[in-house]
Amino acid sequence: MRIIQISLILLWRMWFFLINLFLVPLFAAVSIPFLFKDKYYPIAYWFHQIWARCNLFLMGFWYELEKDEKEILDKKKQYIIISNHSSIMDIMLIYSLMRNHPMVFVGKAELAKLPFFGFVYKKSNILIDRKSLSSCIKVFKKIQKKVDSGKSVCLFPEGGVPNPSIFLDRFKSGAFFIAIINKIPIIPFTIADIKTKFPSNSIIKGFPGKIRIKQHHSISTLNLSLKDKDSLKEKCFNIIKYQLKKFEKENINK
Repeated sequence: MRIIQISLILLWRMWFFLINLFLVPLFAAVSIPFLFKDKYYPIAYWFHQIWARCNLFLMGFWYELEKDEKEILDKKKQYIIISNHSSIMDIMLIYSLMRNHPMVFVGKAELAKLPFFGFVYKKSNILIDRKSLSSCIKVFKKIQKKVDSGKSVCLFPEGGVPNPSIFLDRFKSGAFFIAIINKIPIIPFTIADIKTKFPSNSIIKGFPGKIRIKQHHSISTLNLSLKDKDSLKEKCFNIIKYQLKKFEKENINK
């Protein structure tokens, strides 16, 4: 029985590879012409969203979004989006959630090596080599340029996908530094279930199904200075950690 289960999971994982073997070149081809000028970026971003939603649908995932009461994002505002991070599917989910806010991700430099996807990802987003101090400094300049052009920015403050044994890794300061110096509000998201349903550390684990997401209230940075950076980081960490524990408790009580 176990062999059959593992075989089905491997086929399902292979299906993800085959999907993107087709979708990535297709959406790369149609979006690349719109990546060379900022004014056309919303069109490219629309294609990115279609790619993300196709992946979720074809892999059998759907999400259930819970929002803090009366939390409606202003289409005319920029936001710094943060979330816990446990899988590549987090990117697909954030793209799907932020439909009216063209944004860029800050992601790891290794993604640029992937064929087709790497070029589009590098052209659309900001890549960082966390092992290189000079890369980190350049990234802040690139982020500032994107912010100045009116885009929202999504960062995973854990600094990558942590070891599965870590419930929620300590946050790095970059997102909060950027939010404060630019006076941009922060929108925290908590994503549950994807760690077990599409884990990044194993290809013989996972299964399709519902993903629970909580969109928290926006956090203003208008009256904050850089001396408030650590307290803001701690506040966001506690918000996401509390919600993850709440989601976990809901699983136990089912």
